[in-house]
Amino acid sequence: MKILYVITSTATGGAEKALLALSAAMKDQGHQVRVICLKRPGAVAGQMEQNGIEVKSIYSHLPGQMVHRIKAEIESFKPDIVHAMLFRAIEYTRMACAGKDIKLLVTPHFDLSKKPFFLRIFDFLLKGIDTLAVAESFSTATYLVKHQHYLENKVYLLPNGIDKTKFYPDISLREKMRKQYSFHVKTPVFICVARLAAVKDPMTLLQAFRNIWLRDSQARLIYVGEGEERAKLERFIRQAGLEKAVILAGEQKDVNAYLNMADVFVLSSLEESLPLALLEAISVGLPCIVSRVGDMPQWVTHGENGYIFPPQDITLLSCELNLLAQDIQMRKEMSEKSLEKATQITDSFTQYQQLYQQVLAGEFSREN
Repeated sequence: MKILYVITSTATGGAEKALLALSAAMKDQGHQVRVICLKRPGAVAGQMEQNGIEVKSIYSHLPGQMVHRIKAEIESFKPDIVHAMLFRAIEYTRMACAGKDIKLLVTPHFDLSKKPFFLRIFDFLLKGIDTLAVAESFSTATYLVKHQHYLENKVYLLPNGIDKTKFYPDISLREKMRKQYSFHVKTPVFICVARLAAVKDPMTLLQAFRNIWLRDSQARLIYVGEGEERAKLERFIRQAGLEKAVILAGEQKDVNAYLNMADVFVLSSLEESLPLALLEAISVGLPCIVSRVGDMPQWVTHGENGYIFPPQDITLLSCELNLLAQDIQMRKEMSEKSLEKATQITDSFTQYQQLYQQVLAGEFSREN
């Protein structure tokens, strides 16, 4: 099988990480895989190439030229399936496939409800070109059907999954990482794994953490990720005197090591679908504090394996951080609940291969 993946960027984000794992899994199964991105190559592109995946950037400022280049890639590669991810890649690929007999799958990896009205209309008008929309979260699937009026039999729910051989609790790794950072065994360590982008709202977490740090100067916060909000965060850290308490670790290859070092995972996003970082944290057995967006409340049960708060509610987030900073026994109990939740996380790679086979067999078509 020949699979052409089209994605908006290959920077480090949830969608990009998902494609990194999926493309590698498909190649390992003997399929021929090519990835094209609409922006200049990012960090994930290098990792894909290390996995033997052909990656090509077709960057252009002109939408019409982008569509033309996608068409050219399709004609050159002659894929059995085209799979587009993220908004711009989806819409441009739809235009490139219009009027052609091409098996086109789309996976949003974003919250379409937060897009401007004219972009939602654009999506509504072009959705009929798809062979199938693969929703990575229940909230995405529901929105596509109820608000974008996708046909129910054209929306396939296939939740994000992770490789559990790469994310698991490891006491020796925890001890090693804590020693590396000179953290005491009882130091409460919070971690956020996400792009330092406005949509992830890292500033709300930083402000809430500052509130508890004023009461417990031993508390620590680690951000794993990179992005345009870094300079803003660095200014706040300096002004608040948090240089020793907050670590901006940047991009890290071994995220499992950092998760194991931490006591609590926190994600204060303004919008999400189903973030891989949350599933990874749950698999490591971390209590999780998350904003009430996307599918995150389906994976974090308030008061059981973590806490939920309304987006941008610094006061409530501060209270929840403080509760877990002070109560080691509660963290232990919530950790056990997260590990129970982790048993529900599936391997989406095998399911994708089966889905591709079904699409090729004609079980899904634009006429259904």
